[in-house]
Amino acid sequence: MKSLYKLSILLLIQFLSTLTLGTYVQAEVDHQHKSDKKTEPIEKDLPLEISEKYYKKDAILKFNEAVKNWESKNIDEAISLWNESLKIDPTLWTNYLGIAQAYDQKKEYSKALEAFQSYLKLAPKAAEDRKGAEDAISYLSHLLQHGEKELTGEDYLSLVKTKHEGSELYTRWDLKNPLKIYFFPSEGVINYKQEFQDAFLSGAIIWQQALPDLKFEVLNNDSFEKLKATEKKEKEKQAQEVADIKVVFPSKFKAKGDQNNKIVSQIEAQSFPIIRDKTNFRVLGVVMVSPYIYDQAQIAIPLEPLSKLKDEDQIRKVKTIAAREIGHVLGLWGFSPNPDDIMFEGEIKEPKLSDRDMRTIKKLYELDPEKEKVLTNL
Repeated sequence: MKSLYKLSILLLIQFLSTLTLGTYVQAEVDHQHKSDKKTEPIEKDLPLEISEKYYKKDAILKFNEAVKNWESKNIDEAISLWNESLKIDPTLWTNYLGIAQAYDQKKEYSKALEAFQSYLKLAPKAAEDRKGAEDAISYLSHLLQHGEKELTGEDYLSLVKTKHEGSELYTRWDLKNPLKIYFFPSEGVINYKQEFQDAFLSGAIIWQQALPDLKFEVLNNDSFEKLKATEKKEKEKQAQEVADIKVVFPSKFKAKGDQNNKIVSQIEAQSFPIIRDKTNFRVLGVVMVSPYIYDQAQIAIPLEPLSKLKDEDQIRKVKTIAAREIGHVLGLWGFSPNPDDIMFEGEIKEPKLSDRDMRTIKKLYELDPEKEKVLTNL
């Protein structure tokens, strides 16, 4: 998970490094008198200042040692030392922030969530990392909404069902024949680039790594340009009717279609999972299917959000969106809760299948229709 908060451990190290041996010795007597109070219930805000004036010296030293191991990427040792520090002084709240960060790094999300929650219970109200911890708790809770097994298990097959005539079922394609792709003519559309079509296909074929029998066939409409208007319109209509997947690159996307837009007005469909830019919530891609007909998918990738990116980033983004939308079309109608999977519902950096993606799509296409409810395009 990309860090959602600013960890203040380094600042704490700098502060703790200014403590002198004399300071420790001078405070030792007072510290011994206060030691028994450390295990009493906390009735008021803990001190923000991390010093032996308020916290046990040995716990602070263990904390420092843990941070050094964390910086050296000895994650397990760091966790062990932070826990040792807590045993010495259960009120040293900074330990929980380190533990949370470490478990998040290890992708042990339930333990990370528990540590963040413990941090919030103890940390002073003025602690600068409280807001970040709150955001992390919200994010981790969302990841874990289906449970630890769905998040970190071998696959997420149980999450990809869709509804058909009132019942939940799986959908998939008969891969004996290539899936026909039709690209709506986009020449003249603002911000469109011819390279986008190739980028889309590059994203689509990623799924061949898991499904070797999967093939795509692009319905070429270049020859239609030489035809008379009436004949051209008829040929385009025929191509669209036989297409399994229709792809449109509108300048902007309106969920209900824009009847004044020649291309978008042709989309009359039920909307399915949408990819959004989490920063400004612009639509980056949407896949649609005609109600109850899952073998006639339409994918729209609006160009306005892409135009804000550099050229090479535009190509990468189209490829990524295509990979995810084709994943939906192939039958992964839900999302994975794991940020390492290409079908994660949040932003992903690269169009790359994880082992979980591979296992999920393989299992989907290996399901026995006699035992599971499976809808195909046959």
